[in-house]
Amino acid sequence: MQAKILAIANRKGGTGKTSVVVNLAAELAARGYRVLVGDLDPQGHAGLGLGVAVVDSDRTIHVALREARVDLVKMICTTAVPGVDLLAADRNFDGQIRLSDPRCLARALERVRPLYDVVLLDSPPISADLIVYALLSADGVLVPTMLDYLSLDGVRQFVRVYHHVMLKLRATLLGFVVTPMQVDLRANMQKLVLTEMLQGFGRDQVIRGVRTDVSVAEAFSCRRPLRQYRMASRAIDDFRVMADEVARRFYLPCDAAESGRVACAALRSAR
Repeated sequence: MQAKILAIANRKGGTGKTSVVVNLAAELAARGYRVLVGDLDPQGHAGLGLGVAVVDSDRTIHVALREARVDLVKMICTTAVPGVDLLAADRNFDGQIRLSDPRCLARALERVRPLYDVVLLDSPPISADLIVYALLSADGVLVPTMLDYLSLDGVRQFVRVYHHVMLKLRATLLGFVVTPMQVDLRANMQKLVLTEMLQGFGRDQVIRGVRTDVSVAEAFSCRRPLRQYRMASRAIDDFRVMADEVARRFYLPCDAAESGRVACAALRSAR
């Protein structure tokens, strides 16, 4: 079986992309899925959130952007979260992509796809090129956003770019869903923005978001996902629902536990 690759992306910063990547990875792994996180953001925060310290810059996912024939299997490292592995970020990455083919990342990821059920790509907001490379690698896109008007406008811009990229490069149009973050519907503005979002994108394109919960930030400070930090929190309930929705909407395999055991054996053999 081939892993489904999902890009978690938004051109606007501060929308909770990395929180989604770390906690969605942990929730999917808890359901038996074998998960790989690809940390394309040079800040490397997805790796930190999974308990991984800085790694050698020559053993990162960014190597695939400067070397045409790279074996990303050799770059994979384990994390503190059972069932979740990592292609770490090069925290010294200067933004220069030496390979002009925007599908170079997609080709490099083909080697790891048989080893996992799902690959989550944490895409940085500041690099349009990296977002394009991530989109061309992915089977689906998850767009985290805040519920304010500037963020709503950012989602609209991202969706326009997304369609433009797919059509210009003659790529298959992907499925995308939007998920609100730091939701507190006691605020009238959030209610209005959510209503406008549902009307603009359709209810099928907007999944249940994550409520405001300080536990998410606290868990990050301890370099672990929320389920390893505080199970009794409202955000963990929301991430559980998100994991179920993602599995359903992007057709993740139902026999995840068995495929995870097979993938583990294959990965040990590949290494």
